[in-house]
Amino acid sequence: MASKHEIIGEEWKQRAPELAEWAMQHLVNRKDVWGQYSVLTPSERIREGRSYKAMTLPRKDMRGDDMVTLDKLARHFASRHHHKPQIIGLHAKSKQTTSKWLGIDIDCHDTDAVAAEDHARRNLNGALKWWRDFQKMGYDPLLIDSNGAGGYHLWVLFREAAPTQDVYALAKSVVTQWESNNLDEEPETFPKKVKQDSLGAWFRLPGLHHSREHYSKIWSGDEWLDDPWLDGHAAIDAILSVVPGPPPPKSTDVDLKPRKTRLTTLKKSSSKKASARKNRFKSTGKATICVDLDGVLADRTYTKGKTDIGEPIDGAVDFTHELAKFSEILILTSRFSGLKTSQEKEKMEKAIRKWLDRHKFSYTQIWTKSAKPPAQAYIDDHGVYCCPAKEGIGAFATALASTKYLLKIKAES
Repeated sequence: MASKHEIIGEEWKQRAPELAEWAMQHLVNRKDVWGQYSVLTPSERIREGRSYKAMTLPRKDMRGDDMVTLDKLARHFASRHHHKPQIIGLHAKSKQTTSKWLGIDIDCHDTDAVAAEDHARRNLNGALKWWRDFQKMGYDPLLIDSNGAGGYHLWVLFREAAPTQDVYALAKSVVTQWESNNLDEEPETFPKKVKQDSLGAWFRLPGLHHSREHYSKIWSGDEWLDDPWLDGHAAIDAILSVVPGPPPPKSTDVDLKPRKTRLTTLKKSSSKKASARKNRFKSTGKATICVDLDGVLADRTYTKGKTDIGEPIDGAVDFTHELAKFSEILILTSRFSGLKTSQEKEKMEKAIRKWLDRHKFSYTQIWTKSAKPPAQAYIDDHGVYCCPAKEGIGAFATALASTKYLLKIKAES
């Protein structure tokens, strides 16, 4: 039976294409360089005192030939073993000295020390304090349990790339409070320093840790829960749902304004405060059910084109109303597969939404992505139930018979 770590890893692997597209849009400041970890040999480990080496790739003479691509990002998010050189980080500033995000790295390297537990506790308290501070500024910060042992990463995304000097000043104005937050040292910020011609530092992406069997967990904001940290699909949903915020205020230099003054400036500059994560991810108490469109809700007989939808099947509307009493309903359809442009997808989604609303169906969301959404159940006229983990080996025989029957019905229709 698969361990929880293996299950979580498979969920990250399933969602890697979505995460890659999200990272390319919101996190990639430059494509010609990236950070990567190299596994050291046994002799190098003894000499260096660690199992890995961090480096910037590619070499200077090869830049422009090998780039940050969706495949490279997807390989990172799909990583299942930290000893393989697939785990990467992204640089915090572009060639134009702009930044799409800021990061804060609250380290806890010496996890075997006598005071490690107290160190981890103080790290968490400081991270939560800064997470709340960024929320008060109008941002939707992403707090990540980065190593499962007291290390935390804090990300803040901007709606558009901002001058790196302004981003750096905002980050430094926050971490200068590290002593009053009872931390052992000042955390690293990304970007670190503003130098026009330098590459700048890179920050490891969420996902599998580069030296520990740990996948990133995301702070939900629901402190009343026994475990307020999200993992697997829930963590990935939280990442993909981050709301990028307004650019930081202009900074004429990096001799920072008093922090209180900067907080006030940011509040005024944000016309619309990003939703608080604890409200956006607060559980509704309902399960998520995926319902197929064609063949379950709509008759498959239609002739007017790709966006044409058949008539509602008898009882389908009432069926969704009953489902909605105890579940969130995601509408699934293969109609989005093969659509290449965002305009095509928007046109298809609009047609489906118009059809659902016209016939008064109950639903929560139309699923437009290619990856399978996380859900408690899937309702599909072409689906075959098979759960040998719960029902034993006999489940395969039942699924085989059901598949043969389904294929026979399809051939006769």
